[in-house]
Amino acid sequence: MITSDNYILTNITIIDGMGNEPVSEQYMHVSGKHIVGLGNMADLKDTGDVEVIDYSGKYIMPGMIDAHIHMVGGRGSGDWGDTEILCEPDQVRSMRSVYEAQKMLKYGFTTVRDISWNSLYLKRIFDDDVMPGPKVVACGPGLARTGGHCDSPQFELDYVKKHHFWAIISDGVDECRRNVRKVLREGADQIKFWGTGGGNWGTDRISDTHYSFEEMKAICDEAHMIKGTLVCAHCETEESIRMAIEAGVDTIEHGEELTEELVDMMVEKGIILVPTLYLIANWYDIIDLPGNDAPKLIRPDAFLQRDLGAMITDEDKAAYKERTLSSYRMALKKGVRIAVGSDTVYEPACEYGQQTLDEYKELVDRGMTVLQGIQAATENAAYACAMQHRVGAIKEGLEADYLVLDENPASSVEVLYNHDSIKQVVLNGKTVVENGLLMW
Repeated sequence: MITSDNYILTNITIIDGMGNEPVSEQYMHVSGKHIVGLGNMADLKDTGDVEVIDYSGKYIMPGMIDAHIHMVGGRGSGDWGDTEILCEPDQVRSMRSVYEAQKMLKYGFTTVRDISWNSLYLKRIFDDDVMPGPKVVACGPGLARTGGHCDSPQFELDYVKKHHFWAIISDGVDECRRNVRKVLREGADQIKFWGTGGGNWGTDRISDTHYSFEEMKAICDEAHMIKGTLVCAHCETEESIRMAIEAGVDTIEHGEELTEELVDMMVEKGIILVPTLYLIANWYDIIDLPGNDAPKLIRPDAFLQRDLGAMITDEDKAAYKERTLSSYRMALKKGVRIAVGSDTVYEPACEYGQQTLDEYKELVDRGMTVLQGIQAATENAAYACAMQHRVGAIKEGLEADYLVLDENPASSVEVLYNHDSIKQVVLNGKTVVENGLLMW
């Protein structure tokens, strides 16, 4: 365990997170929270009164980043929609979210971009530096339309407006502007909106675009008035992706209906793709669609009569998966910056940490090299968080957030996929996890 605030790690192999091959026989000098020196062991001269720690055989890489997560503190299987979660007190969910954040840290994620009310407050308590927790890039609640992806129709609308854990209901240009300002007032680093449905409810189809261009433009314009604020957009249709790009978003979440034209626009404008590929491409393998034996909601779900009884065939599922993978591969081939984001929502439906590693592995299994996958989980995700000036790489001047491993993570996707391979997690130059245990 590293306890000094001024030390040099020697005889290490560095994987820098920027896509470069590992370099052995290196040293890294950390002073306070920052990396202040890097180089070849042959060039290391007089170290003065700096503590020198021999890390022979160790591999050093940047702390990983999840650029799309919801640390809502909920507990549910998904069978009942959001019912179990919305029925719980807000305070209970807030306290549980501390566990979720610390679990991400134990899995090697030193920064997370969270979409929930809790993110606005988690970043404050971790910044107090009295207990370990990742850097939280807070989107706060995302903007969603009435009846949209994050409106839960089994509850009265006023109740949803007051208690929803990751959304703020926003309709029309004026209300969108007002709610962007409201979330920014609470300290949001970024702004999220749902441009399409997401398939949670009978009135929430992924094929429907949910915001007008004027509403999207108002959200982007209002957010960008506060310089450095990025806008991320949940978009699952070609129409919504095009509108969001033209409105000025900075990252596209999911994006399973990309075209060559849209990909070229993303490259030209520097828009980042966070595909959440593991969840989206394997949706019909992971999620059991409601059938006759599905539990009835406490308050009956709203549904569309014209859709009632419609069946999704195996051919439909296969076509959806292929469309999703084709979009991802096209973006990868054409050079869109792609970042790791898991879209973990609540346990036990999803496991914090593990689902993000599933996403990392999926990106590699579907076309990235291992080094590209590591870059997607480090440097690229840092760009999605607008944190590339602070984290995401082993680079002089950046903050000393890094992982220590006994095996080379660039040799196989399985090394990082097995989170037990991570022997130490270091945040701001200090050990916060050692052999899977939080250090206080």
